[in-house]
Amino acid sequence: MSFSIFFLGWEEVLQGKVSLDDLTIAIGNGDEVIPLGTCTARDAVGDVIEAVAFATNSCEGVKELYLRSGKWWTFRGDSAHCQDNKDKLILTLGTYEPMSCMVIRKQGGTLEIEVYEEDLPKTKITLAAPEFVSSALGFVRSFLTKFPDEELMRELGIVEGMARRKGLIPPGEKFEIKVEWLGEVKCGEETFPLVYASISRGREIFSGLVEPTEFAGDLINLLKFSQGNFKGMSIQDMPVAYVDWFKEGLSLLGWMGSELVEESFILLTFGSEHPKPVFVFKKGREVLLVSPYTKTLVKLSAGELFGPVKHAVEGIIEDIKQWDGTLFGGWTGKEAASMLEREINEAPNKRGRQDDVRSDTRPEDPGY
Repeated sequence: MSFSIFFLGWEEVLQGKVSLDDLTIAIGNGDEVIPLGTCTARDAVGDVIEAVAFATNSCEGVKELYLRSGKWWTFRGDSAHCQDNKDKLILTLGTYEPMSCMVIRKQGGTLEIEVYEEDLPKTKITLAAPEFVSSALGFVRSFLTKFPDEELMRELGIVEGMARRKGLIPPGEKFEIKVEWLGEVKCGEETFPLVYASISRGREIFSGLVEPTEFAGDLINLLKFSQGNFKGMSIQDMPVAYVDWFKEGLSLLGWMGSELVEESFILLTFGSEHPKPVFVFKKGREVLLVSPYTKTLVKLSAGELFGPVKHAVEGIIEDIKQWDGTLFGGWTGKEAASMLEREINEAPNKRGRQDDVRSDTRPEDPGY
């Protein structure tokens, strides 16, 4: 059964015969066409982008979209719009004649879509999240190709990245670190930078709000550990708060877990606002990153790590040099920048450069 989202009257708009805000948005479900109502096209496209964010990661996905696109209602609690405790999103798709709404519920990898017209139930559709995401992204791209909009194009880029990290659209194989400075937040008398970061290699390893100095510090520690220049920890050193996370990580490793924990490893939180630990194990000349939060295992060489880590850390250094306030831990921006510059410059060594050459000449396995 095929699912699609489209505008009725699209060709007439392209020919200049109909206004962009006199289109009818519709859903196709197999051979059935379900008109939802006349709509404001831009609002309809924006709602479909939100639906992709929800299909990717429920209300947390919608909050991430809001946060990264700078929408003020990011920090509102549970509301009728996106209800965390019900795994439910309610959208009007910009309709005004008649007023319709689409209610989406997420159960694992499946979406249940209910369409209402003037508060009366009209139809119900169940489909896999990847099918919905693929169709919805195609709809958004086709609109923005003809009617470019900077804000919507940025939001499209955000949800495409989210869907790729979650495996709902084909992932890339490149190791990537992204850092976005979103603004600032005031806490008591102090003001702190609001920074969002993500780490991925095809699938998501880590994402969330971070303290920038701690995030950069953990990236440097990861690089040093991969080069054999950073002392790891043992099971006996594990903080109590992370014991359950560690057990979940070992369950992902399967039979390899008992072998790897005999050697030292490191625990990274990347300065996250709430625990999303990543455990890093040495395996020969490579490191294995284990994220129990995202259920992801990724194998990388020091050579693969060096470029993205150095680029991300240098970007953070340049940004915090401009920071006038105090950073977490009492650092000033210039003090933190100086410390990070010293640390990242000490990271490269002879062994790291050899790994860098090796990774350029020998393809690495993309991960477990």
